[in-house]
Amino acid sequence: MIFTTELESALFIGWAVPVDELPELPSPLRHDVRGAPGGEVGFVTLVLFRQRGLHAAALPWARLSYPQANLWLCALDADAVASAFLLRELVPAWVVPLARFGGGQPAAAGLLEFPPAGAEVGGGRHRWSVTGGTRLALVAGPGAPLAGEPPLGDLERTVAFWRDRGRAYARSGGRLRRLATLRSRADAVPAVVELECADWLRAQLPEVSRQRWPRPHSAFILPSVRLVVESERERRPALATHVPAPG
Repeated sequence: MIFTTELESALFIGWAVPVDELPELPSPLRHDVRGAPGGEVGFVTLVLFRQRGLHAAALPWARLSYPQANLWLCALDADAVASAFLLRELVPAWVVPLARFGGGQPAAAGLLEFPPAGAEVGGGRHRWSVTGGTRLALVAGPGAPLAGEPPLGDLERTVAFWRDRGRAYARSGGRLRRLATLRSRADAVPAVVELECADWLRAQLPEVSRQRWPRPHSAFILPSVRLVVESERERRPALATHVPAPG
């Protein structure tokens, strides 16, 4: 099934985390790692955004708009393609059945308070708040690009590392479902993030040191980006591995 949508005011926040603090990935995925002082690190990504006009290609008249929070691990798949393994997706309660049964995604109900639709989030500081059993709250606005370790290149390459992951994977019925994604190009606005409460992140990834969350590796805002998603089921069975349950 093919879906088309627009991601509005998408805030990307990424962390570099020692691999031994991250959960194992289901086969055939593996962590996308880089060398860093102290050893190899993998990467965690949080994306807060508004879906606008989400619709199936076969039903262009049925369009949905709502806020969403995605938490994923940066991965490489069996073809060594830069991918994302979706750990958790928070959406309004009425969206959960559609996301789970229509898209095979690990969706859960949450209360999401984002900047107003149409707000120029690249032009000032705004607050994002997420509650899904536990709470996440932050303030973000435009600022100088973060210089996290390990370096991922200049601003364009750093943004591409987090954004340009053309395949996303999620557990669905004991198997992996693959989502092939195609994004339009969009200029990124470097952002500075102040985490006020990271309880939700700690609940999803309890092995990650608490001291890491206040220091993101990278952050940026995409004011608007078009997205086409094709959902398909992997034929390979996923190995049974532990993924922390949401708090």
